[in-house]
Amino acid sequence: MHPAMRSTLVAVAMITASVGTSPLAAQGAARATKVDPCSLLSVADVKRITGKTNYDPADRGDPGDGIGGGDPCTYSHLGRGAADLAPPTVSVVVIAPNQRGRYFDFEKTYKLAAGCTREAVPGLGVDAFVKMCPRDPELPVYLRGGTNDVVVGVEVKPIGTPAQAKAVAIALAKAVAPKIK
Repeated sequence: MHPAMRSTLVAVAMITASVGTSPLAAQGAARATKVDPCSLLSVADVKRITGKTNYDPADRGDPGDGIGGGDPCTYSHLGRGAADLAPPTVSVVVIAPNQRGRYFDFEKTYKLAAGCTREAVPGLGVDAFVKMCPRDPELPVYLRGGTNDVVVGVEVKPIGTPAQAKAVAIALAKAVAPKIK
């Protein structure tokens, strides 16, 4: 996993834990989910949507290691070299509800840092939104499924501007949305 992506996921997990979500309970809820996050987005879709062809096979992370105690899947390219520009890291995290509720509801209501925004994304299910923060290395789209919540994120810098990353993140989320439960 790309170091910037791991830092972002760890920071969000720490924030979630600080608002009272028990890490063990979150991990237990994540393990209960039956949805493999790597089944929601194919490497072919990632290549087509990002316009980059040098992705390695999807990396199915450990259950509970994603944001909100969710199950992660990461698409990246580890064999980076001078002639092999790294594509943007893409992540999909499936988060099952726990005794404190849904992760989506927490993300939708907590106070954002200065300069950050939430924007509704029509056509992606109930209340889908994208969160943009000027200093974040990843741009996430939050989806609320019938049972699970899903976060689809893309690394901003390799794409260019946050606006360009937003368009890519939304396109990735549109590929995922019909498959979430």
